[in-house]
Amino acid sequence: MQTPESHDESYFASFTDMLVGIIFIFIILLMIVANNFQSATKKVTEINESRDKILKEIEQSLKQEGVSVTIDIEQGVLRLPESILFGVDQYQVNEEGKIALSKLASVLEKYLPCMAVTEEKFKSQCESLNLTSRDGLDAVFIEGHTDSTGSSEHNWYLSARRAISVFNELIDAKPLLNVGLKNINGIPILNVSGYEARRPIDPNNLSVNRRIELRFIMRSPTPQDIKRLKHAIG
Repeated sequence: MQTPESHDESYFASFTDMLVGIIFIFIILLMIVANNFQSATKKVTEINESRDKILKEIEQSLKQEGVSVTIDIEQGVLRLPESILFGVDQYQVNEEGKIALSKLASVLEKYLPCMAVTEEKFKSQCESLNLTSRDGLDAVFIEGHTDSTGSSEHNWYLSARRAISVFNELIDAKPLLNVGLKNINGIPILNVSGYEARRPIDPNNLSVNRRIELRFIMRSPTPQDIKRLKHAIG
């Protein structure tokens, strides 16, 4: 005959077993979330490391060709000063600029395929780079920037026209850069934008602010990636 004490002990044992099971399931879920988070973090790190390596390769190649550029690794930017591309208040590329942009186009044609979707024949040089990510490039924006002198309306026009002029020079020199390089969504990599004087490097140095930048935009986690992570969290 079961006594009240034995009944309580049986109930307590069942409750303990259930609690242990719940804790075990919770631990498993935490492990899944941690693994997904680590995978996402690793992917982003690999993509950014590949971008940094490509930027350094581009900078080194251009310097060997006598083209003066600077890179900002943290921002993912390749910077060309106004002085080698345009006359004062002009958007037509000068002769020195045409030569520089022709060299830039050749270097971009060599390295951008290593992070974009394109035909395999354009990736022959990529093996030697040992990139950890080869499809992480989402876009390269050719950005026009002016200083703060003159009217805002004129500077908007000038910055945009300069970016378009550089774009045209690059794709004329190397047509692959136009529509031959795409991101994983099938969208062409090369784009243009104008920023007027809204993004100065140094508010006290007007000449430095007049520039063209190539900004490398890398692929971020997709809505599907985020949805999967949220689903794992529960």
